[in-house]
Amino acid sequence: MSHTTSVTPSPSAPASPLVTRRNFIQIALAALGASWLGLLVQSWLFPSQTATQAAKPVEIALSELPIGGVKTITYGGSPVIVLRTTESIRAFSMICTHLGCLVQWQEGQKEFYCPCHDGRFDQFGEVIAGPPPVPLEQIAVSVQGERVTIGEVI
Repeated sequence: MSHTTSVTPSPSAPASPLVTRRNFIQIALAALGASWLGLLVQSWLFPSQTATQAAKPVEIALSELPIGGVKTITYGGSPVIVLRTTESIRAFSMICTHLGCLVQWQEGQKEFYCPCHDGRFDQFGEVIAGPPPVPLEQIAVSVQGERVTIGEVI
């Protein structure tokens, strides 16, 4: 006859009320809520500079931008490239619409290239290859006499 003995461990010390599963989850959720509330209060009290920096129009002399030339400027805290062709002057954000990497203007191919994931945009900012979902952001440009204004004039 075979006899199996089952040994049940006896608790060596009583469980702390903070160790129960319910209390642990309640404390974790309270800590998570407090951290979110802290982030909201921090962003309200100390807003980031890029969020508060108004996009003021940028003016450049037309002579600084020869036909076929490009000029990189900062508009609203972000890099922008201004392209001048025989037909027009256009400005585009240099931030890729896929994951926010900086695009590069490739003069030989007349296209923008994003090195992060091999995204390509044509000279009009339209997607021609890679994962970017939408075209580059185009910034308004106006020419008045010998001055080029990039951005909205309010």
